[in-house]
Amino acid sequence: MSILASKGCIKCEAPCPEDWLLYGRKCYYFSEEPRDWNTGRQFCHTHEAALAVIQSQKELEFMYKFTRREPWIGLRRVGDEFHWVSGEPFDPDTFHIAGLGECVFVEPTRLVSTECLMTRPWVCSKMAYT
Repeated sequence: MSILASKGCIKCEAPCPEDWLLYGRKCYYFSEEPRDWNTGRQFCHTHEAALAVIQSQKELEFMYKFTRREPWIGLRRVGDEFHWVSGEPFDPDTFHIAGLGECVFVEPTRLVSTECLMTRPWVCSKMAYT
């Protein structure tokens, strides 16, 4: 917890938990250890977050800048279509997904799908505290 002294705030919470980064209105956790997609999803869930849902090219660039390790995100193939873990529809006009796998990870400028049992780091995201 941090103490802020602006605009009458005597004791305020930081916008993100310790070890999480703020970008826009979201907090992000970048894992260090590689795990499979489901293990990453479970970790995020236990921290009241989800595997990251990417909504723009800038957000994709931010994520890759801080990890550089091709992490899992919250996008998965269900049948012939991809769906975000948040339930939001995936817009194929926003991002191209290379690969024929089920679970998606981030490369520097694109998204790639592969087998969910592959191990790689992951990124969790959740809304920042207001």
